[in-house]
Amino acid sequence: MDRKPVVSGKFYPGTPVQLQRNCEALIGIEEQAQGKRYFERPYGAILPHAGYIYSGKTAGMALKELVRYGCPRYVIILGPNHTGYGKSVSVWPEGYWHVPNGSVKVSEEIVEMIVDDQIIFKDMDAHLFEHSIEVQLPLLIAAFGEFELVPICMLDQRLSTALKVAEKIKKVLEKYPETLVVASSDFNHYDPHEVTLDKDEKVIKYVLSGELEEMYKAISQYDVSMCGPGPVAVVRSLFENVKLIYHTTSAEFSQDYLYTVGYASFVLS
Repeated sequence: MDRKPVVSGKFYPGTPVQLQRNCEALIGIEEQAQGKRYFERPYGAILPHAGYIYSGKTAGMALKELVRYGCPRYVIILGPNHTGYGKSVSVWPEGYWHVPNGSVKVSEEIVEMIVDDQIIFKDMDAHLFEHSIEVQLPLLIAAFGEFELVPICMLDQRLSTALKVAEKIKKVLEKYPETLVVASSDFNHYDPHEVTLDKDEKVIKYVLSGELEEMYKAISQYDVSMCGPGPVAVVRSLFENVKLIYHTTSAEFSQDYLYTVGYASFVLS
């Protein structure tokens, strides 16, 4: 079964040419990395997933950095489950994911390596109306061209679960180093601009240090309404080096400083 786009024309432009041009402008490239060498080692990224008018700049800046290293053969995207449908950790198992500027094939081989039928399941329900993975695809296609995809939607975002998912992905990276692992997450939601920046920084501090237990404590202690701590924990635990690319809030683009969402992007290696 293929997965059709559900937020096309809402979170990003709905026509192929307009979308591709928008993505290329956000990334700041004139040509994609397609045709260049594959990654020589795995890389990671933490990217926001709001409408492109708000978070596209932040995501695009990280992808521009990654294009310098070549292109991935495989992309694993972990996103939070906003809808509540599906299993604890749901992997779309087969077919293609379609967006207006292209389609990507699901890697059934890597799906089999990750699914354990205990915590991680083959499940389509979690993905049917979820935007956090879909929103990344047009940008990734614009940056890299062709790749195979593994979409993972996390309803259970506890640290213990994230670390178990990371162990499965670690084995994939050992076999396929030409892989990009993406965590899709926005940071704090719906506070004034300065409050959101401050709350975000309390979490970003521990993303950079890799102290994941402290990251979860900070999210709880400071009431940081970050939607994807599980995906972030998975990706951060897989890599030694991390670089903060950009941190902002929606106020930079909406000029509404009272009701904001925080966006941050990172590149990991």
